[in-house]
Amino acid sequence: MLNERGQVYILTLVATIFFINFNFNRGIHDITPLSLAIAVIGLLVIAVSAFVIQKYSVAIIENKLLFVIAMIVFATSWGLLILPSQELDVLLFIALICKLIVYMTCIHLVNSVGRIQYEALIERINTDFLTQLSSRTAFEKSFDQSFKAAKNKTIQLAFIILDIDNFKLVNDTYGHLIGDAVLKEVSHAIRENIVNYKGAELFRIGGEEFGIILENTDYAEAQKMSLNILKAVNELSVNTDKGTFGVTISIGVAEWHEKDKTKEMFYNRAESYLYFAKNAVTVDGVIVNR
Repeated sequence: MLNERGQVYILTLVATIFFINFNFNRGIHDITPLSLAIAVIGLLVIAVSAFVIQKYSVAIIENKLLFVIAMIVFATSWGLLILPSQELDVLLFIALICKLIVYMTCIHLVNSVGRIQYEALIERINTDFLTQLSSRTAFEKSFDQSFKAAKNKTIQLAFIILDIDNFKLVNDTYGHLIGDAVLKEVSHAIRENIVNYKGAELFRIGGEEFGIILENTDYAEAQKMSLNILKAVNELSVNTDKGTFGVTISIGVAEWHEKDKTKEMFYNRAESYLYFAKNAVTVDGVIVNR
């Protein structure tokens, strides 16, 4: 897809083609300095208004008054572009402008519906349906962006990966509905313990695994957060027809170092810390809560 600047260039090019066709086709009429000046003004206004509309598109779409003004200016500029070649009187010129505004408004409404549907689709893709956390798809994008920023030394980056202990046993013993309930409870406990950290993003990255991307949060704070999460999960109690059971979680914490040449190396290093001990927090290979 074209970026905003590219769209402006294409639109200006189209307007220029119209300008040449309408004003240098001597089969229609002879060019006069006044008609040429009017057409040039129309062409310039098209280029400028297209740039402004693209740059401030969000504000214009959200403000009805700005949208109306933008449509009037844009339509009028096209009217000025073709006015000299059409020999229109004032009423016909106004009618032409109104027609252009109606056309552009219809296009805008169609685009708005499409944009709403597209945003809803993206939201569904980026949200895990069970826990309502950000999904693996959203994680891959954020993790890639954060890793690149860390390599460029524009942020300090830590990554926390969390895994529910013996989750398969929970599903096998109590059923998948109870397993789903455990996932929801654990995700809630994790979320409650990261709300005070501005640079923290929480994701369900697969099955019973969760990930937290921490930007500009020092190692001590990442460790503190992890211990609070471990404590909160340990306090969970799940009641079932087959009895009550508790939940434990293993947590691996890694801070990005220059030795992490790829994001896969960084991810795998954090993941490897999960396997040092059950129901524990492991920071760079060291168990910190025992």
